[in-house]
Amino acid sequence: MTFYTFMMRYRSDEGAKRDLACDMRDDKEHFPRNGTGKFDGWHRVLRGYLEDQRACDGCLEVFEECWKEYVKCEKARLKRNSSRQPGRAAEWQLSLFPQA
Repeated sequence: MTFYTFMMRYRSDEGAKRDLACDMRDDKEHFPRNGTGKFDGWHRVLRGYLEDQRACDGCLEVFEECWKEYVKCEKARLKRNSSRQPGRAAEWQLSLFPQA
């Protein structure tokens, strides 16, 4: 799942995560979207986009927290899926840890 999709789960919550999710939804035409299982470099792209949009420090802090949750959740999901599909484990590991 993309970070954008992950964040949409917070739209009905209260607080700062909801605020970020709603801002992302309001900017859905322009907000960058990473591919499923694509983490390398995307943190920098997404944070850079938020900074270019003049996000406040509180928003950037929430983004950092949510990004960590997203990576943890997505890695666990990809690992579960790869264990169900023999031969796919090496493929997702390559996408998480690209070779130089």
